[in-house]
Amino acid sequence: GMKSDATAAIQYGIDARIIVLKGPSSPNPDSSPLVLINPNILSRSSEYSMVQWREYCLVVDVMAANNSNPTTLLGIDLLRDEVVEVAAQDVTGRPVRKALSGEPARAFLHELDHINGILIIDHAGLDELPAAVAKFEAPYHAARQRRAFERDIYQGNTP
Repeated sequence: GMKSDATAAIQYGIDARIIVLKGPSSPNPDSSPLVLINPNILSRSSEYSMVQWREYCLVVDVMAANNSNPTTLLGIDLLRDEVVEVAAQDVTGRPVRKALSGEPARAFLHELDHINGILIIDHAGLDELPAAVAKFEAPYHAARQRRAFERDIYQGNTP
């Protein structure tokens, strides 16, 4: 299951493409934080080897869905790549290249969604969401879900 301790700068109101994977989300042997600045996906595992996860997100406000208990987190079952190869820079500007799998891959993809304006609710069908969330999301859902399901990889700076 999801044991994330990852974050994206945008969640703190910082308009920057920065992801931090720490604790169980860190791929480092000592679980030290991995900071990825301007991350790009270079390659992905096959669509046939995607992994199902139950994800939760602190950004999604479920108070509208459950007024009696605002601490309830909305959980969504979704698919994530089993392995992603990532290129980025570290905090000193040096290139970083990492192959992520398991929880680090899942956490990275979750945070990359955030910096690309995608939330876990965009991975679900409207019928899978609480009624209040579905009603709010409905006008935008088809376009946002299309973006959530894209499996782009970085092609370089060529046209």
